[in-house]
Amino acid sequence: MTDHSVSDTPYRRRLDERVTTIATTPGATIGSVIRGSRGAFPTLVYERLRERGIADRLPTGDLEPADAPDAARTPELHPLDYEWYFTEDTATTIANALAERGPPVLCLGAPTVASRLARRGVSVTLVDRSEQLAERAATQPASLRFLQQDVHEPVALESAYPVAFFDPPWYPEHTEAWLYRACQHVRPGGRLSFVLFPPLTRPGATEQRRDLLETARRVGSVSVDEDAVAYRTPAFERRVLRNSEVPVVGNWRTADLVHVDVSDPAALSDPPAVDDGPDWETFVTNGQVVKLRREVVGETTDVLAPIESCDGYVLPSVSRRDARRQHVDLWTSRNRVARVGDRTAVVEALRSLERGTAVSELSTAEFSAGLSAERRDALATQFAAILE
Repeated sequence: MTDHSVSDTPYRRRLDERVTTIATTPGATIGSVIRGSRGAFPTLVYERLRERGIADRLPTGDLEPADAPDAARTPELHPLDYEWYFTEDTATTIANALAERGPPVLCLGAPTVASRLARRGVSVTLVDRSEQLAERAATQPASLRFLQQDVHEPVALESAYPVAFFDPPWYPEHTEAWLYRACQHVRPGGRLSFVLFPPLTRPGATEQRRDLLETARRVGSVSVDEDAVAYRTPAFERRVLRNSEVPVVGNWRTADLVHVDVSDPAALSDPPAVDDGPDWETFVTNGQVVKLRREVVGETTDVLAPIESCDGYVLPSVSRRDARRQHVDLWTSRNRVARVGDRTAVVEALRSLERGTAVSELSTAEFSAGLSAERRDALATQFAAILE
């Protein structure tokens, strides 16, 4: 799968056309424009509205929906695990459709759908790499089989399924690799369904979608339901929006649902190589998930330090293309980031916090690295801001 290099100029032209069309529809609001912009991030949509002199003329409309607080999920969702969960309606609708084709059902990276199927007594296998998934759902019906595993690795399953569903990260190489993996476990004559990112997600998205759909057609006949999928806005993305000037429009992400009636599940060659970037160690403190690079960039002599243009330690983006990501050594589930100069001390602090130590007590804690009182005070102050 080629990640097409596409100029931002035609992309912005297409986005402007879309934004203008929606904004000039009777009853249009800021919320309806953002939700209708086919994957473009709200900060960019709002920028285009302002540049075209439209933003000030539109009412804000419905912003955060009643089911907005995603912090109720403990441990919290994290962007490095691509944890965008479906809305209640979407998860239920997909589960209903899969149940009609199954059982059993195979779900790759779709825990909310798998959970609904299992609660209905439908036999379902869920493959997901999240370390926190089992803790979020402490009790699950016996009809749910959970395999904690990266989908990019071969999955040990005993049989081919009549129906499979997957919800991959919104990048072309991930989608193609997950399609390959699903095809290994769906039988001829079965149904394979998956989420496909919208055409305005990024400048190359239209071409990437075209290539992915062509790949899917090698497996069987393909149909696409546009805007059939909606996601809840997770806490980390909500934090990005709250730190911007954009009205916080909840549940703005929508995507297409692709169905493949499988005739030749063996049609695809080996999957593309997928680089998920650096390896991370995971900690959980008071429900927040904190990821720490196993090999830190180490661009600072301080124990912890802010990253340039990340005010309040908040990374103002969730995009993989954001250049600031290469400087991130520590990343929380509320999208706060920092550089790390002393990984050993940070690990000790995080383990202490996991055990229930208060952040303020870090200033008096003993560190094997022998931190000075000044550095302990600084570390406690920084963690207080980062874990706020």
